[in-house]
Amino acid sequence: MARADLVGVYQLSATEQLITEQTELLYGASAPADAAAQIREQLASTVLVEVLISDADARFNIIDFAQQDARLPRENWQVAWAEAFLSADGTALLAERGETLPAGVENFRVAYFIHFYKPGEPLLCSYGSLPAPQPSRMPDRLAQLVPFELLD
Repeated sequence: MARADLVGVYQLSATEQLITEQTELLYGASAPADAAAQIREQLASTVLVEVLISDADARFNIIDFAQQDARLPRENWQVAWAEAFLSADGTALLAERGETLPAGVENFRVAYFIHFYKPGEPLLCSYGSLPAPQPSRMPDRLAQLVPFELLD
């Protein structure tokens, strides 16, 4: 039977360099005075979610991965972004970002970023809801396998 188990929720390290690079990418030289503060808030609320998928079936769809927000309509919920498919033990990429999972793989991990993460608000996936704990430090293996990509 297909299932999803939360492995972890990991805080993005919102360094000053990352904030500066994101601000420059989005605004260039014409950045408003409060742009860096807005970017800092966005990046400080960003997490990487890691989920173990077992016995995946035809219901699995990365589009289903989101964080519920009872105050907003479904189309405004935060959704999985820059997802990566990893081996079941989480130590290797199965597909480059933007590519689909190889055919026949039923046991794997999916790691994805969520912006404006809210601990306690359910994380949804193809197989139901998952807990949304306080984020912890991102493991080095994930920082290397699934580095944060700047938004443009």
